Amino acid sequence: MDQAMDIIKKGIIRSGEYKGWEIEIDDDTAGDTTGYYIYIKNMKTEPNTGYDLWFLNMEELKNELTFFDVDWDA
Repeated sequence: MDQAMDIIKKGIIRSGEYKGWEIEIDDDTAGDTTGYYIYIKNMKTEPNTGYDLWFLNMEELKNELTFFDVDWDA
């Protein structure tokens, strides 16, 4: 049975190529992939446009997040 991923945090990207896009970090360590995801979505101008990145561990995830300038939801 598939288990839903836990959302770690959400935010809006402040600058760069994906400025204004939503970003979500999900934990699937207890699920099928046993890793973490970054989802970035363009919900304003092209709602069906988005990307995901998968990481084996938290260290890889944190390294990738250094490339994003994000206003995280409180």
